[in-house]
Amino acid sequence: MELELIGLATDPGSGLSPRAAARAGVHLLDPSVPLGPQYEALLKRYDRILSLHASAKLCPVGTKARAEAPPGVRVIDTGLGSAGLGAVVQWVAERLRHGAEEEELLAEVERLRREGRFLLAAADLGTLVENRLMPRFGDRFGEAFGLWALFTLEKGAFRVPPLPLPAARAPEGIAAMLRRMLGRRRVRVRALLGEVPPDFKERLKEALSKELTLERGTLAPMDPLAQSRVGKKAVAVFAHPV
Repeated sequence: MELELIGLATDPGSGLSPRAAARAGVHLLDPSVPLGPQYEALLKRYDRILSLHASAKLCPVGTKARAEAPPGVRVIDTGLGSAGLGAVVQWVAERLRHGAEEEELLAEVERLRREGRFLLAAADLGTLVENRLMPRFGDRFGEAFGLWALFTLEKGAFRVPPLPLPAARAPEGIAAMLRRMLGRRRVRVRALLGEVPPDFKERLKEALSKELTLERGTLAPMDPLAQSRVGKKAVAVFAHPV
């Protein structure tokens, strides 16, 4: 059977910078302009394109991609968002470099969706209420008691209402929750950070290293589209077994 040359594509919702995407061998689509011509250009270089996107319940780009994709492009709803999408894209790109075929890659997407764990911690509670991610007046209660909102994913959507997360221990609380979810399995972690306090990044790195059996971890800025929905002071973390 003749081997097909497969290309990978995603969108900025993955949190991958153009440089990081290029380094992974992934093509970063621009959803602000028509996607069809971008796919057509890629199909001049590849036999098939796998286009990976966030859950349609979290971001509309995947729906746009599905509507505009020409034959030869397989649009995949990962069921995840931001940090989860980026982690899946990087993992699939690595598997592709090691010779995995299309069905194997799709099986890995499904495995990470099933076994991985996504958390979103957000401090801008008013924004969450405005976007109907928290009950009305939930922001007043949370702010009065010094709480962030901690979301998990359920069937591709944020589980509402969120869990309370003490602001003073937010990085440590995120890591402890992942430990309860994943135990001591060897994992990779990807975190996207918004405008969090200066020491947050180092505390999160330290807490994740303490609580989890890390094979590898990456931190990157959260994309503006995600921040517009959950607020600028937020962090999304995805961890998956390797």
